[in-house]
Amino acid sequence: MPTERSTATPTVSSSLLGRARSIAAEHDKLSRQIQHEYNSRTAQKIGELSQTTKALNDWETATTVGNLSLNRMRTEKSHNSTQSITELQHLLKDPSNDAELRSLATDEIEQTSSQLPSLLTALQSSLIPPDPFAAHPCLLEIRPGAGGSEAGIFVGDLLRMYQAFCKRHSLPVSLVKLDASAASKSSKSSSHLDEIQEAILEIPQPGAYGVLKCEAGVHRVQRVPATETQGRTHTSAASVLVLPSFPGSDDESGGGGGEKAFDDPTSDYYIPASDVRTDVMRARGAGGQHVNTTDSAIRLTHIPTSTVVAIQDARSQHKNRAKAWQVLRAKVALLRREAREDEKARLRVSVVGVARMGRGDKVRTYNWGQQRVTDHRSGCTVNSLGDVLEGGGSLDEVMESVRGWMRERDVEALVADEEAAAKRGG
Repeated sequence: MPTERSTATPTVSSSLLGRARSIAAEHDKLSRQIQHEYNSRTAQKIGELSQTTKALNDWETATTVGNLSLNRMRTEKSHNSTQSITELQHLLKDPSNDAELRSLATDEIEQTSSQLPSLLTALQSSLIPPDPFAAHPCLLEIRPGAGGSEAGIFVGDLLRMYQAFCKRHSLPVSLVKLDASAASKSSKSSSHLDEIQEAILEIPQPGAYGVLKCEAGVHRVQRVPATETQGRTHTSAASVLVLPSFPGSDDESGGGGGEKAFDDPTSDYYIPASDVRTDVMRARGAGGQHVNTTDSAIRLTHIPTSTVVAIQDARSQHKNRAKAWQVLRAKVALLRREAREDEKARLRVSVVGVARMGRGDKVRTYNWGQQRVTDHRSGCTVNSLGDVLEGGGSLDEVMESVRGWMRERDVEALVADEEAAAKRGG
């Protein structure tokens, strides 16, 4: 007689389940409505609701109690992967069932249980409001933090890591800004060659923000610097900022691909020209015919937020101005969205204690001595530092673990919102 093996069945909160059922009910109502009279808006709404409806159906089919046909179980040998876990467990507990049927039920429980985590993830993901910037291209800004010259060298390591990652994934990438430190410009020593004060990458591929937003935060490095004579391990840091971007803005008039968003006062990308101070300067650098000979450098200051962007990498003032406006709009848009999220987070903390991690939090450690990379959000650790820095599969593994962590936080926030709404309604 087969032994009964316990199965831990994943669960979904009652508030999320109620939300999903309401969405499914609306989907069914609209589906019946469109059969009598076609409407493009109704059809679009049905499409928006279909993902949650299907995910809910798959989940409930696998978990809801029902009447199981014993004859069907015998004849189909329990190969229907949507059999209810509860039904199958009931079969095991029923003493009137023979040993063969119990064995079939045990095998089916294992098969169906293995699918429940993915079904739960699909249901939860379908309920999470989409990130309004997820489909956008992005800008990725890297700056040194604590750690002196070693932090500037680490910025160079991260810059090359993200360039390699983009290349491996066939993502177009260009260097918008590279500002080397004064020591790096003036010294011929190899220890100074990679010191970087600021680097900005542009990834103009749609959806790039959704791929790379998990990289935002403070990255920490632990290693023995090249300048360390006593072999002591130093800890340095660099900050990574991932900005959603509208490419193609020519100047402050808003020309290009994002014109509608730039002219719409309700858009996060809208910036009145009166809110920005423009300074035209001569480019500064280690050399080159255009440096200190033409007024090509542009500095924009967004007065309400004190956000400053300076671009001098191109020889053309026009190109530097366009890039400066692109970066400024991206930074201001992100600040506006973060302000809304911070307000929501404060409300959630006051109700159920759900907070969010900000851009200033330490997110990842790169330990040279142990050849280890640990992400402090997801808890993922890989012992393949070299592959991570080369933008390889180990970096993919870490990033995917963070996306899963972010999805869990989104679900927590969604549950908190639902519970807060229920309390207000009660």
